Amino acid sequence: MNQENIKRILIYTHNSIGLGHAVRVRAVISGIRRWRPDIDFLVISGTSIPHIFFADGIEVVKLPSMKLDIDQEGTPLRPRYLRGFDLEEIVDFRQRMILDAFDFFEPDVLIIEHNMTGQMSELIPLIMKKWLRNGGARDFVLAHICRGILKWAPFLQIPYQNPRHGSGSVDVGALYDVIFVLEDREVVDVNKQYLGDDPDLERKIRYLGKITNKTHEELPTRRQALHRIGLPDKKVILISLGRNRRVFDLSQRLLKIFHDSRLNDDYQVVIVVDPYLDREAARALRNDPTNEDVRFLPFTPDLVDLMHHSDLIISRAGYNTFNEILLTGAKTILVPESHGGGEQEKRVQSLPLDNITVMTEDEIFSNGTTDRILEFLDRPVEKVSLKFDKYAIGKSILEDLETRRARHLEKDPHKP
Repeated sequence: MNQENIKRILIYTHNSIGLGHAVRVRAVISGIRRWRPDIDFLVISGTSIPHIFFADGIEVVKLPSMKLDIDQEGTPLRPRYLRGFDLEEIVDFRQRMILDAFDFFEPDVLIIEHNMTGQMSELIPLIMKKWLRNGGARDFVLAHICRGILKWAPFLQIPYQNPRHGSGSVDVGALYDVIFVLEDREVVDVNKQYLGDDPDLERKIRYLGKITNKTHEELPTRRQALHRIGLPDKKVILISLGRNRRVFDLSQRLLKIFHDSRLNDDYQVVIVVDPYLDREAARALRNDPTNEDVRFLPFTPDLVDLMHHSDLIISRAGYNTFNEILLTGAKTILVPESHGGGEQEKRVQSLPLDNITVMTEDEIFSNGTTDRILEFLDRPVEKVSLKFDKYAIGKSILEDLETRRARHLEKDPHKP
């Protein structure tokens, strides 16, 4: 790199439903670190898996968790663990923590992942710092990064009052320096579909393609993968269905199919227990005597290692999982989860590979499911692996940020 103006990057990722945001941010950070290991990163997040950042030597400011309750009507937002506090108190405390972290860290770059104004718009005071500092000595690069498929247009006008000159408003979109999209434009045109086809925003958008936390070259051998998790040397059926309200019934249905078909004799069935899954439901699955040969795994970082050597995967179609399936070329039954803006349903609309089939939740419970799964399991398919490179993506992000940071310093040549 010709420029090395960036020393500190602050990243906000909210994580109110699943685990994907934290995993995606981890991939971005490691992609950048390949080229600039000297940069200090600080992550602000309400994630329940901060340890995946600690394992990579990344500091985390852990916010009190909030839960978007997708199983309840209206999908209300609630405190996840601090149940003696109401939502307003949690948001107020999180907002103070975020501002304190920013003031302490004094970042050269602030990257906001997914929600452009933060969960419950808790980042608006922080974003207003960008407005107040824009072009000045304390300006910073403000970047957004997203997976592409969103739920709604996230920009808004923030009103402000000036006693002398009256009132006005601040366009949040205008404050962002750059928008990174971790998807191909052929899959989703973010500006046209979500941002109002704004020509000013179009100039800021960078399509970087899909990202995975590992490249294909970093995947372990079969022996290494099985040894790390402690599995026997058998063919593997891997189930990972998250924590939606029907997960218990779906899991029981699939496990009964495998038991009744005696697939357990030839295959090691592995089911990943999401950390957000209801504890009683998880306990009931483990305690069912028909599941005694099933291996239950807690959340496992880099599950892609096992996916790569699985003979069948049954999973949701979240961004990270979907990309890892494409990376490994594994034979997969995708069961899209119905929530949010229908992003999982959109993701599976066009699948060019014959190693992937799609079933709805209702189809899993239908009479012909057993025959359909057995036929797909036995069907020979061509294993086609797509290549994704987080290091190339990290380099692109870094080069863009460095260029923009250099422009800021040109405006203020005395900034250290």
